[in-house]
Amino acid sequence: MPVAERRHMAPTFQVFEDAAGEWRWRFVAANGEIIADGGEGYVSKRNAREAAERVRAAAPDADVLDVDDAAFEVYEDRAGEWRWRLRHRNGEIVADGGEGYASRRGAREAVGRVKQRADGAAVETEADDGGA
Repeated sequence: MPVAERRHMAPTFQVFEDAAGEWRWRFVAANGEIIADGGEGYVSKRNAREAAERVRAAAPDADVLDVDDAAFEVYEDRAGEWRWRLRHRNGEIVADGGEGYASRRGAREAVGRVKQRADGAAVETEADDGGA
Protein backbone atom coordinates (compact mmCIF):
# COMPACT_ATOMS: atom_id res chain seq x y z
CA MET A 1 0.00 0.00 0.00
CA PRO A 2 1.42 3.43 -0.91
CA VAL A 3 2.57 5.62 1.97
CA ALA A 4 0.03 8.32 1.04
CA GLU A 5 -2.82 5.83 1.61
CA ARG A 6 -1.35 4.59 4.92
CA ARG A 7 -1.30 8.14 6.32
CA HIS A 8 -5.08 8.07 6.55
CA MET A 9 -5.35 4.70 8.26
CA ALA A 10 -5.73 4.05 11.97
CA PRO A 11 -2.88 2.42 13.89
CA THR A 12 -2.82 -1.34 13.25
CA PHE A 13 -1.42 -4.50 14.77
CA GLN A 14 0.14 -6.45 11.91
CA VAL A 15 0.88 -10.18 12.08
CA PHE A 16 3.41 -11.37 9.53
CA GLU A 17 5.84 -14.16 8.67
CA ASP A 18 9.51 -13.15 8.76
CA ALA A 19 12.35 -14.34 6.51
CA ALA A 20 13.18 -17.17 8.95
CA GLY A 21 9.62 -18.54 8.76
CA GLU A 22 8.61 -17.33 12.23
CA TRP A 23 5.42 -15.39 12.88
CA ARG A 24 5.70 -11.95 14.47
CA TRP A 25 3.56 -8.94 15.31
CA ARG A 26 4.18 -5.22 15.14
CA PHE A 27 2.11 -2.15 15.98
CA VAL A 28 2.17 0.35 13.14
CA ALA A 29 1.13 4.02 13.32
CA ALA A 30 -1.09 5.63 10.71
CA ASN A 31 2.00 7.09 9.04
CA GLY A 32 3.56 3.62 8.64
CA GLU A 33 6.06 4.01 11.50
CA ILE A 34 6.54 0.91 13.65
CA ILE A 35 5.57 1.90 17.20
CA ALA A 36 6.25 -1.47 18.85
CA ASP A 37 6.97 -5.10 18.09
CA GLY A 38 6.79 -8.33 20.03
CA GLY A 39 10.54 -8.89 20.02
CA GLU A 40 10.21 -12.62 19.46
CA GLY A 41 9.08 -15.03 16.79
CA TYR A 42 6.24 -17.54 17.16
CA VAL A 43 5.86 -20.94 15.53
CA SER A 44 2.33 -20.21 14.39
CA LYS A 45 0.34 -17.30 13.06
CA ARG A 46 -2.26 -17.99 15.75
CA ASN A 47 0.30 -17.58 18.57
CA ALA A 48 1.56 -14.28 17.14
CA ARG A 49 -2.01 -13.02 16.72
CA GLU A 50 -2.89 -14.00 20.32
CA ALA A 51 0.20 -12.14 21.57
CA ALA A 52 -0.82 -9.01 19.65
CA GLU A 53 -4.35 -9.30 21.02
CA ARG A 54 -3.00 -9.55 24.59
CA VAL A 55 -1.03 -6.33 24.06
CA ARG A 56 -4.05 -4.60 22.50
CA ALA A 57 -6.19 -5.57 25.52
CA ALA A 58 -3.61 -4.81 28.23
CA ALA A 59 -1.97 -1.61 26.96
CA PRO A 60 -4.80 0.90 27.56
CA ASP A 61 -4.92 0.27 31.33
CA ALA A 62 -1.28 -0.71 31.92
CA ASP A 63 0.74 1.13 34.54
CA VAL A 64 3.82 3.05 33.45
CA LEU A 65 6.90 1.94 35.37
CA ASP A 66 9.42 4.76 35.39
CA VAL A 67 12.58 3.41 37.00
CA ASP A 68 15.27 5.73 38.33
CA ASP A 69 17.70 3.15 39.73
CA ALA A 70 15.83 -0.11 40.24
CA ALA A 71 12.29 -1.36 40.82
CA PHE A 72 10.66 -4.41 42.34
CA GLU A 73 8.21 -6.09 40.00
CA VAL A 74 5.44 -8.26 41.43
CA TYR A 75 3.76 -10.53 38.89
CA GLU A 76 1.63 -13.63 38.52
CA ASP A 77 3.39 -16.51 36.77
CA ARG A 78 1.83 -19.04 34.39
CA ALA A 79 1.09 -21.41 37.27
CA GLY A 80 -0.94 -18.73 39.05
CA GLU A 81 1.67 -18.05 41.75
CA TRP A 82 2.76 -14.54 42.66
CA ARG A 83 6.47 -13.76 42.41
CA TRP A 84 8.82 -10.81 42.63
CA ARG A 85 11.98 -9.76 40.88
CA LEU A 86 14.20 -6.70 41.08
CA ARG A 87 14.98 -4.90 37.83
CA HIS A 88 17.83 -2.48 37.24
CA ARG A 89 16.97 0.73 35.38
CA ASN A 90 18.36 -0.86 32.19
CA GLY A 91 15.71 -3.59 32.43
CA GLU A 92 18.05 -6.38 33.53
CA ILE A 93 16.76 -8.66 36.28
CA VAL A 94 19.25 -8.36 39.14
CA ALA A 95 17.38 -10.48 41.72
CA ASP A 96 14.59 -13.02 41.69
CA GLY A 97 12.72 -14.15 44.78
CA GLY A 98 12.71 -17.74 43.56
CA GLU A 99 9.62 -18.57 45.61
CA GLY A 100 5.99 -18.41 44.54
CA TYR A 101 3.25 -17.03 46.79
CA ALA A 102 -0.47 -17.78 46.85
CA SER A 103 -1.35 -14.08 46.77
CA ARG A 104 -0.05 -10.77 45.48
CA ARG A 105 0.02 -9.63 49.09
CA GLY A 106 2.39 -12.47 50.01
CA ALA A 107 4.81 -11.46 47.25
CA ARG A 108 4.59 -7.78 48.24
CA GLU A 109 5.29 -8.68 51.87
CA ALA A 110 8.37 -10.62 50.75
CA VAL A 111 9.55 -7.53 48.84
CA GLY A 112 9.04 -5.51 52.01
CA ARG A 113 11.23 -7.92 53.97
CA VAL A 114 14.00 -7.72 51.37
CA LYS A 115 13.82 -3.92 51.31
CA GLN A 116 13.90 -3.78 55.11
CA ARG A 117 16.83 -6.14 55.59
CA ALA A 118 19.09 -5.70 52.56
CA ASP A 119 20.76 -2.39 53.41
CA GLY A 120 22.32 -3.56 56.68
CA ALA A 121 23.23 -7.07 55.56
CA ALA A 122 26.86 -8.10 55.21
CA VAL A 123 28.28 -9.50 51.99
CA GLU A 124 30.31 -12.61 52.73
CA THR A 125 32.28 -14.95 50.54
CA GLU A 126 32.18 -18.65 51.36
CA ALA A 127 35.52 -20.38 51.53
CA ASP A 128 36.10 -22.95 48.83
CA ASP A 129 38.70 -25.64 48.34
CA GLY A 130 40.16 -23.89 45.29
CA GLY A 131 41.89 -21.00 47.07
CA ALA A 132 41.43 -17.39 45.86
